[in-house]
Amino acid sequence: MLAFRRGPTRSCRTTLPAVKHAAVPADTAYVDAAGARHLAARIRAGVRVGNRIELLSTAGEGGQLAVGDCGVVESIGEDGRLLVAWDRGFARPIDPVHHRYRLLAV
Repeated sequence: MLAFRRGPTRSCRTTLPAVKHAAVPADTAYVDAAGARHLAARIRAGVRVGNRIELLSTAGEGGQLAVGDCGVVESIGEDGRLLVAWDRGFARPIDPVHHRYRLLAV
């Protein structure tokens, strides 16, 4: 059984100094509008640069891509398009809105 010792009584309403007095530069203007759009596109894509993905649908286009193609994400643009280096030897961007893909285990 634990015994609790009471110390001198203090009011719970004691005002403590603020932990953070003012905004520091790192909390305010370090992300510009372009950086915010790029961050949002990366989050929306659900993958990171360097991740391997497998293409699950090609959005009905008759191009170089085929369902089942695998590749490595090389970059993510502000518009959300992924530039992927495909294992078949070419690089091509895909749009996450029109193409379905899944992240492959490392």
